[in-house]
Amino acid sequence: MPNNRQFQTAYVVSGDPTTTNETTPYAPGQLGVEVTVKNTSAGADGGEGSKTFKYVQVDSTAPVAPYRGAVAWWSDKDLMKVTTDATNRGQVAGVFCGPYPQSGNYGFIQIQGSAIVKFVDAPTAAPTAAGLIVIPSATDAKADCLASGSAATFPPLGRSNGVYDAANTQCEVILTIQQVP
Repeated sequence: MPNNRQFQTAYVVSGDPTTTNETTPYAPGQLGVEVTVKNTSAGADGGEGSKTFKYVQVDSTAPVAPYRGAVAWWSDKDLMKVTTDATNRGQVAGVFCGPYPQSGNYGFIQIQGSAIVKFVDAPTAAPTAAGLIVIPSATDAKADCLASGSAATFPPLGRSNGVYDAANTQCEVILTIQQVP
């Protein structure tokens, strides 16, 4: 029998992965589905290109509520459950694009493409457009940036891709989060 992979189209209830916030999944088996959105013009998150999102549930025990740029880590990969708890920082899942999904609810995190990411108050190296490595920090929901030539001790989120906004401790990052089954 030939290898036959079939993918069901994902349904985004809100029409926008960044605003999806469901108390129950739309359809059985939807957890873990990925949706890629093609941006055709520059937007608030920087450049053009595709962004890929993954449908997950936010762990109800997450110590920090999701917000734009918050880092998400797997709390239970088998159940597609994510948390903002930095004790799980070796298991990078993605980045929240807003206050959704809320604690205990279902929605999307971003895993690929240009995104705003929140950094610790004093990053190891200030993120720049030079493409520095962005890694998870030991602070709940936040990332850190390594100086050029440094080795990452945790799985990277991606690379910095813009001017660091020190007042808001955030920067554009090109996410390249590996999705390991």
